[in-house]
Amino acid sequence: MSVPLVLLVLRVVAALLLLAFLGIMFWLVYTDMRLTAALVESEKRPSGQLQVMASDIDELPIGTILPLLPVTRIGRAASSTIAIDDGYVSTRHALITRQEQQWWLEDLGSRNGTLLNDLRLGEGETAVLAPGDVVGVGTIRLRLLTG
Repeated sequence: MSVPLVLLVLRVVAALLLLAFLGIMFWLVYTDMRLTAALVESEKRPSGQLQVMASDIDELPIGTILPLLPVTRIGRAASSTIAIDDGYVSTRHALITRQEQQWWLEDLGSRNGTLLNDLRLGEGETAVLAPGDVVGVGTIRLRLLTG
């Protein structure tokens, strides 16, 4: 075999290896982007629900289903995820977040407190929620339906 032919074969093999490497890298980046997009989309969807168990407010009749987002703010403020027009509910009353496949309830320093299964959470205190737990905010009682 002549030297120019060996060099040509080596160049072709190197080019093919480079193309294979670039193809593999493109495929890995593409699949990672698809998985990341699917994960972000799944976190946007409500993955839990609250059901109104007791209410003195016409806007929230008993049986109403409220979706939970990964970060759900409960309060009287219009910017709250779940806005409750009740004099016993603080503007920023409570926060429900999804962390490590669990729902967490946090009292945000509300004047009348946040109840979890009729036990009062202290200011800034957090607790893990389980399906069936009842959260008390003002005169409203909300049951966690899904985990």
